[in-house]
Amino acid sequence: MEKISIIIPVYNAEKYLDRCIFSAAAQSYSEKEILLIDDGSTDRSPRICDRWAEEHKEIRVIHQKNGGVSSARNRGIRESRGDLLVMVDSDDYIAADMLSRMMKIMKETDADLVLCGLAKGKEESYAFAVPETASAEVIGPEEALHRIYENRENMLRYVVPWAKLYKKELFQGLQYPVSRIFEDIYLTHQVLYRCRRIAVTDQVLTYYYQHGGSIMNRPFHAGKLDYLDALEERILFFREKKMEDLAGAALDEYLHALIWEYSRTRDILKDRGASRNIKERFRKWYRKGYASSRYPDETAAFLGRFCRNPEAVILQWRMEGLIRKIHGRKEASGRGGQPSAGHQENMAPDHQ
Repeated sequence: MEKISIIIPVYNAEKYLDRCIFSAAAQSYSEKEILLIDDGSTDRSPRICDRWAEEHKEIRVIHQKNGGVSSARNRGIRESRGDLLVMVDSDDYIAADMLSRMMKIMKETDADLVLCGLAKGKEESYAFAVPETASAEVIGPEEALHRIYENRENMLRYVVPWAKLYKKELFQGLQYPVSRIFEDIYLTHQVLYRCRRIAVTDQVLTYYYQHGGSIMNRPFHAGKLDYLDALEERILFFREKKMEDLAGAALDEYLHALIWEYSRTRDILKDRGASRNIKERFRKWYRKGYASSRYPDETAAFLGRFCRNPEAVILQWRMEGLIRKIHGRKEASGRGGQPSAGHQENMAPDHQ
């Protein structure tokens, strides 16, 4: 039986940590180890980790100076003793038979990577409804990479580091970039590219717990723009690998993201330097006559107008938002003052 290493980066997670570790320790798959990478926590997390390690011989704790989640994941991969890896965030939890089910699929399909389904929300104890038998789809790396660009659900499912069973060899020579918030966007496409076969099952085996204190749910700040570098790197990666369709999809996503972030740096951060940088990035990558294939509103004329004068686009959005607002008031007055659910002020396209 092959050993599976479960890697859990931990930083100030005392509120959720017991639940997460319990879900890993309760796995029906016996040949496992659990690595708790305490990334310089200042709350009770280190003591919680040590307590679990004292009570369970398969749990190891590594205390390190704070270096961020990438540093913790990289340390876990280096220190792992298993040939297979599973990553779990410290505020999430997994089904009790996740490892055994995913291992079974990996063996049956001869896959290098297995992706499972995930549920997300704020449930403290999600009831995993797993069927007795379930099939798995086997796809190649290029198909998996294309699915990143199909919809928001797949963008999450195929890119996040968790909800996956990996062969450890996939990470040879790779590591998550330190001091980046969106570290998975930088790395996962490289891991997928290295796979021969990828098995995908819809069995929901991971619960993505969403709470206001998580990094992704904190208010928008300049640090959250670092994913733009990752999107640019993807374009270059696909071009280097002669995957032109994927390079086109990646460019489409990048231009769209630049437009969205221009409006946010302008109106939320009020950071002219950041807005100017985004405008320059757009002009560097935009090609005359280019139209988005993923976002119908972003026609060649629209993108050309944004390239020439982003402020004209912002003004257009404001005018359209004002018209919708006025129209909504007229409809509301016609119904006795009740607001129209379909007409809300929106100064920027709701892409994210």
